[in-house]
Amino acid sequence: MSEPVAFSANSFNPKTDSLHASMRPIIMLAQFFSLFPVSGVNSPDSSYLRFTWRSPKFIYCTISFLSSSIMTIFNVLRIVTTGISSIKMTTFVFNGTNLIASFLFLKLAMRWPCLMVTWEKLEKELSQRHRKISKISLSMKFKIVTIVVMTFALVEHSLSIIHGYFKAKECIEFHREQSILGVYFQMQFPQIFSRTSYSLWKGILVDIINILSTFSWNFVDLFLILISIALTDQFRQLNSRLYSIRGKYHFIVKAMPEWWWAEARSDYNHLATLTRQLDSHISIMVLLSFATDLYFICIQLLFSFNPMRGIIEKIYFGFSFGFLLARTTVVSLCAATIHDESLLPAPILYSVSSSSFSTEVMRFLSQVTTDNICLTGMKFFSVTRSLVLTVAGTIVTYELVLVQFNTTQQTDASNATIVCELVSLDSLSS
Repeated sequence: MSEPVAFSANSFNPKTDSLHASMRPIIMLAQFFSLFPVSGVNSPDSSYLRFTWRSPKFIYCTISFLSSSIMTIFNVLRIVTTGISSIKMTTFVFNGTNLIASFLFLKLAMRWPCLMVTWEKLEKELSQRHRKISKISLSMKFKIVTIVVMTFALVEHSLSIIHGYFKAKECIEFHREQSILGVYFQMQFPQIFSRTSYSLWKGILVDIINILSTFSWNFVDLFLILISIALTDQFRQLNSRLYSIRGKYHFIVKAMPEWWWAEARSDYNHLATLTRQLDSHISIMVLLSFATDLYFICIQLLFSFNPMRGIIEKIYFGFSFGFLLARTTVVSLCAATIHDESLLPAPILYSVSSSSFSTEVMRFLSQVTTDNICLTGMKFFSVTRSLVLTVAGTIVTYELVLVQFNTTQQTDASNATIVCELVSLDSLSS
């Protein structure tokens, strides 16, 4: 009977490898933009985490939530009074999505202390048997991913501002009495300034709310990517321990004592339970992410049939669509990797010789092959690798339907003069 295999990798460091420590700068960034109002983020461990109703973070979050609610209401009023169009619906979906996202992160903040205590307890328990398999710490992975995603999001938003500026510049001849800043704000937020008089402070305030909403939209996907990476790392450490007992030619595994298999199965079961607990907290967020990303991919494909004026608009559209597509793909693949890693113990268990096969191995194999361990969208779908192809097929199907409205969209969006005149009439009517 072989002895348990020793690992040569670096040991677990709570300051850089724990989820609580790794999420600290990410949550602080989210709180700067009015999300995730949980207290005690700077504490050394998760036992200090608290959610309090009277904290400044919660008050800030509430103000932002109410502001998003007002923006959404103005969108609804615009649709009711002027009719439905793809552009109006896109603005409504954007604001509505961020309103829901703010509420979901508020709800998650209430449950986050309990979730982190459970996660940290499991991390400490598993770190006694498992070792790091990556030279890059979890904290560094989180920082790299966050910097990349937020940099692309900043570039996209900057291109949006530049694109809006050039559109306002084209329209300034119809607003000789106004500054280009006033025209810009009225063109960017017609749902607001078609129902209320324009002033500079209102324009700046609405733009700040829009920036918070833009961050919220990007942060939903970023959060799902990061939490998927963290959970995947736990499964990989367990799988690394299992695969270390393979023989020289990988055809058969070394004979291990039954207590070793019982321990491995227990670890796997703990991770499965943690996955289900995590899914119960974020499954609505997963559904929101996939639904809105799917909608915006379809609508941007539809808008691509419209004639584009100038290189700025082409660059903005190309970058925005590419970033959205890449973000959706990364979310799907990172979340699907959890399911992939949960299946990897099966080949090792199948390779156990008949003389070493025991009740614990049989129970372990049964759980691996029958338990569906993955994130879900409120149980409507499971995030697996095959879901990526399903989503791609869905996009093609819906695009064939949406393309029928292409002629109407071109008529509505092809003439900048009409848009400028509409903005002018909206301003006068208010």
